[in-house]
Amino acid sequence: MHDSTRDQPIAIVPVPTPNTGYADAIRDRKISSFIYNLLLKHHRMYESPYVGRIWRTAWKMASDRFSGPVSTNIHGQRAIVNFGHTYALFARRFPHWNEPLIELVYQSHASVKMPITVIDVGASIGDTVMLLESNCGEMISAYFCVEGDPEFFSYLRQNLAALNKAFAFGALLSDAEGPIAGLVRTTNLGSASAQGATLAEATTLDALLTDRQLGPGAVLKIDVDGFDGRVLRGARNTLSERRPAVVFEWHPVLCRESGNSPLEHFDVLREEGYTRFVWFTKYGCFSHFMRGVDDASIRNLVEVCLNDRHDDNWHYDVVALTDSHQISDVGLAELSFAKRRRSRY
Repeated sequence: MHDSTRDQPIAIVPVPTPNTGYADAIRDRKISSFIYNLLLKHHRMYESPYVGRIWRTAWKMASDRFSGPVSTNIHGQRAIVNFGHTYALFARRFPHWNEPLIELVYQSHASVKMPITVIDVGASIGDTVMLLESNCGEMISAYFCVEGDPEFFSYLRQNLAALNKAFAFGALLSDAEGPIAGLVRTTNLGSASAQGATLAEATTLDALLTDRQLGPGAVLKIDVDGFDGRVLRGARNTLSERRPAVVFEWHPVLCRESGNSPLEHFDVLREEGYTRFVWFTKYGCFSHFMRGVDDASIRNLVEVCLNDRHDDNWHYDVVALTDSHQISDVGLAELSFAKRRRSRY
């Protein structure tokens, strides 16, 4: 499968082209790569009541000291990330973290009995693609990866350069074309949130996917730090006409910090005929089902997340389906396929 946009990404925001000097840059950064991977190797110290504070201090000091690319291992592949990027750390600390996405891809593929398309909004450095390729790559015909952070986008292009079925788009997505708050790094160096003081041009997922073939069984994954509802509103044609299975991060704290409503996700999905919701905790464990949009229950969950007393930084991943999807809600909740896969690193 080939597409000219692989070499000419839609540059909705300024994005650098892959730097052929990355290999040299990595070779010149052996010390920072060694320190980053040494900290990952000893990640279990993070939770220790005795040495955890020392480990976290070392991580912060190293992240402040070093910047730019380092080389690490993500799901069996050597990858370039910025120092302090947390994906590899979280994948080690929380072994079930990625299981809902793996299970949704498996169930979607099984329902149509053919390879499917994955749309990855908030693709970061390509970690989702590396995750899925290592666990169910033969089930996927194409990845459409959308990332608006210029540094992440440059690593994304580099990390997926050898994967012919992956297509990268440098774009900020919203509910309409026009200016939105630019991306900034918050406390997590592995993500960027639209909370910047300067404006950047955005487009919609509908515009980005115009004339692109998705095929049956497509999966839409959205993880954009509080902007997920706006992205869904800008994907209404995609939702109504192409009916992808949807999985999104539902994070009321980040919604508040980015000036968005935590209810917008469900308003859009309800309007477009999505009636089945399977909720997973931030750790990737099944939480509960919701048939239709229960506004009162969602408002209670918003309060739990914003109070920050139940658990630190509490949020959910939510799978949304229509009645036409031939996917079992119970099958998703059981995570039987995903639990058999070795996908932690």
